[in-house]
Amino acid sequence: MANRRVTVWKYVQTGKGWRYCKPAIGRNGKIKPDWVVVNGKQEEHKEGAYYIRYREGDKQVWERIGDSSARAVHQAETKKTYLAAKASGIPIHPEGEKPPLMISSTLDNYLEEYRLSHRQESHALMKQTLEEFKAFNYKNIISQITRLDLLKYKDWLIQRGRSERTAGNKMLRVQQYLRTVQGQKPGEGLITVKDAKFVEREPEVYGEDELERFFAACDPFQLRVFKTLLMSGLRKQELESLTWADVDFTAGTIKVSAKPGFSPKDWEERTIEIPKALLALLQPVAQTEGFVFANGRGHRYTHLWDDCNAIAKKAGVTGFHPHKFRSHYATTLLQAGVDLKTVQKLLGHKDLESTMRYLARAESGKVRAKVDAIWAGKN
Repeated sequence: MANRRVTVWKYVQTGKGWRYCKPAIGRNGKIKPDWVVVNGKQEEHKEGAYYIRYREGDKQVWERIGDSSARAVHQAETKKTYLAAKASGIPIHPEGEKPPLMISSTLDNYLEEYRLSHRQESHALMKQTLEEFKAFNYKNIISQITRLDLLKYKDWLIQRGRSERTAGNKMLRVQQYLRTVQGQKPGEGLITVKDAKFVEREPEVYGEDELERFFAACDPFQLRVFKTLLMSGLRKQELESLTWADVDFTAGTIKVSAKPGFSPKDWEERTIEIPKALLALLQPVAQTEGFVFANGRGHRYTHLWDDCNAIAKKAGVTGFHPHKFRSHYATTLLQAGVDLKTVQKLLGHKDLESTMRYLARAESGKVRAKVDAIWAGKN
């Protein structure tokens, strides 16, 4: 079998002269620029150049790349793909012809452009998805990726416990990347939106007895966190980014606003009217600045999911997660007679259809009463 291994080295000046040394690897699993391993220890060496080493037949080749570790890694991936293609009998483009598109040569630029044109949270989701797909799907040449590869990725996600909705959305993100780097038009590509279809589940709400047990198991800080979710309908990241400047105790409102490291979904800020009970809960701990929910060092609180799970376990209740408080909030408002457009505004939904998902459950009690009235005494 042909040798397809390609490794990265740096040629540096050591106490014993110039030597090829392996680059040092950081905690993130990537090369630490200008750091190499010499006699088992990491040393910083700004001098010298990076090389990639591989074999062509019986010949060992050292190819000089330059002073960029990122370029060396990129060139190593490219060469590895070239050697794999050659070993598999795939025709190699002659000199001067356009080389095939590869994940290794397009992913970084695509993600950087995506970062500059999308919300931070959206970029993080895209980055995680594409890196996950790259690890799942061993193919580097984009033209070799098939429809079956994308469908298998979706199925793999579901088998690992992800919901059909999440798996479908992640598959569509990969399709978006593939379509963009290949210059395809919207609607073109290996899959369609239909391939990501899923059964829309009815929004979940909590029982009053469940909420009572859950809140009884909260400490004072947790009580404020989850009461705020329940009485405001905030999304997880909206709550984590809420500052005291966003809370108006006189008007009885909180504002979802953009700030460093956070942009509202769909780029739309909104103001939410909140009940006196929540204002009374927040007022005693109010400050002039900083996050409403901060950790011990005053930084953004980010343990919502973990705390929710721990509290539910302590209270002996199941099915608790942060987004379900939002569903409960929306359903409760509709049941109380708040009109659909107002609920849409409070939730920050871009389209009314998203809000209407909560209408069926909110109306279920009325529908039950009507059904009982219609069929009473008819059998």
